[in-house]
Formats: sequence, C-alpha cells, structure tokens
Amino acid sequence: MKTEKTLIILLFLMAIIAFSHNISAQPVIVAADLGHGESNKYLNYIMGNITFVTWKIIKEPITPSTLKDVDILLLGQPTVAFSPDEIAAIKAWLNTGNKVLYVAGDSDYGPGGKTILQLNDLLAGIGTKLRLEHGAVYSDNPDVTAKAYYRMLTFVEPDNYPGLRTDLLKRDITLPILMHGPGCIIWQDAQGKYHDPVKETFPGLIRLVWAHKSYMGDNTPPTPYVYDLMSYGKGTGDHDFVMYAAEYWPDKNVLIVVSGESIYGDYEPAWASSYYGKDLDGPTFVTNLFRWWVYVLTEAPTQAAIAQLAQNTQAMAGTINTQASQIQGLKSSVDSLSSKVDSLTSSLNSLTSTVNTLMIISIVEAILVLVALALVFLHKHKTS
Repeated sequence: MKTEKTLIILLFLMAIIAFSHNISAQPVIVAADLGHGESNKYLNYIMGNITFVTWKIIKEPITPSTLKDVDILLLGQPTVAFSPDEIAAIKAWLNTGNKVLYVAGDSDYGPGGKTILQLNDLLAGIGTKLRLEHGAVYSDNPDVTAKAYYRMLTFVEPDNYPGLRTDLLKRDITLPILMHGPGCIIWQDAQGKYHDPVKETFPGLIRLVWAHKSYMGDNTPPTPYVYDLMSYGKGTGDHDFVMYAAEYWPDKNVLIVVSGESIYGDYEPAWASSYYGKDLDGPTFVTNLFRWWVYVLTEAPTQAAIAQLAQNTQAMAGTINTQASQIQGLKSSVDSLSSKVDSLTSSLNSLTSTVNTLMIISIVEAILVLVALALVFLHKHKTS
C-alpha cells in the first residue's frame, strides 16, 4: 500500500512541475481597438507605463486574423457599432479560451446613449449577461465628486472570487478613481429580464468598482432598464451602483470586464491621478487591472488545474483506502476460514483416532469370539 501512495505523490509532483513549466514565457499580447471611433487619450501613457505586456493597436475591422495571438482586447468606449461579422469574430476568439475582453461604456448623455445601445448589442452577441444601464450616475455629495455632480469619484471594492486573486485590484489603493459622466452596470438573464447587480448576482459575476451616495439620471430615451427615477432618481436618497463588473467563464478561463466609463479615451479617463483638486489612484488602479488580467491568463489556469489534481488525488487515495479496507476484510475472512479448516482438521484427527480405537476393539472382540467358538468346538469333539 505504501508503494501506491508513493506513486500518487510522485505523479502529483510531476504534474505540478509540468503545469508550472507550461506557463507561457512570452508576454501577454494586448490589443487596443481604435477602429470604432475611440479616442486614444492617455493610451500612450498607459502603454508607456505598463510594460509587462506586449501592445498592439487595431485600426482596421476586427476579424479572426486581427485577433490572432491577442490575449486581451480593449474596446475603450467605441462610438461606432460593431458589424455582425466583427461580433462573431470576437465571440469565436473568446470561445478559444484563456482570453480577457474589456468593454468601456458611457452615460446616456449626448451621443453616449447610442454607444450604450451599440455596446449592449455587442455584449448580447458574445454571450455575456453583463449590460450597460441606459442612464447616468450622478451625486450631489462633495465626498464622492470632483466639484461637479457628474465627476464621480468611485471606489475599488472587488468581490472575492476563489482562485482569481481579485485582491490584486486593491493593491496600494487608498484613494478613489475618477469616472467622468459615467453609466453603470446591470445584467440580463436568459429570459431577457434586467437585474440590479447590487441586490442580485449570478454565478460568475464579480463586482469590482462601486459608486456610493449617488442617484440615477436620465438624459436620452429610452428610460433606464432597472433604476427607474421614481426609486433611484435625484432626491430619492443615497444609492449604490456597480460601475465596473466582470463575468468569468471558468470552463474557458475567459474574463469579460465592462465599465461605465473608460480607462482611456474618455473625456477624462480613469488613468487620471488628480482632477479638480482631488487626488486619485487612477494609474495604480489601471496598472492593477492589467496585473490582474495577466494573472488570470497565466496563473489562474495552473492554480485551478493543481486544485483539481489535488482533488482527484484525494479521490484516488480514498478509492485505494476503500480497496485496502476491502482487502483487509477479505484477509480476515480468509483467516477465519483457515481457522475453521484447522478446527475441522483437528476434529477429523480426533475422529480418526476414535475410529482406530473402535477398529482395534472390534478386532479384539472378533478374536475373542473366534477363541470362544474354538473352545466350544473342541469341547464337543472330546465329548463325542
């Protein structure tokens, strides 16, 4: 039994080494799309500071060949709709697995309403539940604004998701991040019903950044899908909204991140380190975001595989222990049978001894009978 357990441990260690060895040594490739009306504001700062990935700019239509070798795709607040072929290409790219997609939305102010509709079509087309609310998140509280109701200060407060190290997003974060005129995130189920992610979640949903002490605004049709103004509008009290959210597909190791504003290209992107006298952790947050994405792509699959291997090893060990118990039970049965055989042998030996004694007695009795018959015969002969 010790041999089997030793073999399992060796196989386990060999698998860990193999998984660790297979982690890609090549840099993760990030493609930033600028082919759908996106601005590149602050993108050069981001590319110049985040050097642990390899950068690529996309200016042409998105096709399977465009996305070849791309690990992370950034759609930083596009204003031009994606064609059905482009949506199909992005969906096929995601379904190959081990991908991250970032989609930045907008509020419904001005042309932002059109952006929301176009991006919701994209999100539905690729198969995620995440959607952008058709509204705007505002606040009159100076604690969460930068001297204007639409300059929102939001807070990095990620949900814990086992195995994905969402704590990386909060590393060295002590200040809020800017979202200038933002929208927020909702989600849609398979029946088409919209849900409030603050109150209702689904498997795979990870809420990342929040707005507090806020309310919902409505600038252009249609009206908000979830946050009606009678309950969430100005003057209805302080409300929380989810401003960045992710959906994780564990079977494919795919992460889709949607935000109500952009890390680049916005009027004042999340990269901002200060705004209207408010100090911000924008550069730290954006850097953490990329570090988290790289972790998900390069380390999360290995950790998941090791965890699964450990589980399988435990199951195998349990099976071996069960079999060992069964073998021990069989051995006990054999020992019991052997004892019974020994007892039967002893009984047979005793019986054999008894039979031998009886045979001797019978022979003696036969001899005595013969002697008696002989004497009788001799007596009769003398008499005659």
